[in-house]
Amino acid sequence: MANLLDVSREAVAADPLAHARQAASHLRCTVVLKGGTTHVVEPDGTAWVYKGGTIGLATSGSGDVLAGIIAGLLARGAPAIRAAIWGVYLHAEAGSRLTQRLGGIGLLARELSGEIPVVMAETAALS
Repeated sequence: MANLLDVSREAVAADPLAHARQAASHLRCTVVLKGGTTHVVEPDGTAWVYKGGTIGLATSGSGDVLAGIIAGLLARGAPAIRAAIWGVYLHAEAGSRLTQRLGGIGLLARELSGEIPVVMAETAALS
């Protein structure tokens, strides 16, 4: 995000929501800004915050998995904001489940994808 907006990493870390809003407005798209807290922002500035997940998601390739989840939901016809919010939730829940089974560090990005269908099925059963 810092590179995208030509600001310092410290500036983004100090106010991630403002920077996510700036990017969403400038690019006219839904933005997901990951960190300890995840911000999902629409171009009009409407924002959602997700505080779930685990430090185990801070591993190489994990963000690619998140992007793939969101792209898959978009391909199935979900609106961008719904795909982003659901993608963030599914990604975080998959990470949390793996952490419960395997421990908090050392997760591999490829392990996340196997959790997604289970989380989706369980969530669908609740509705």
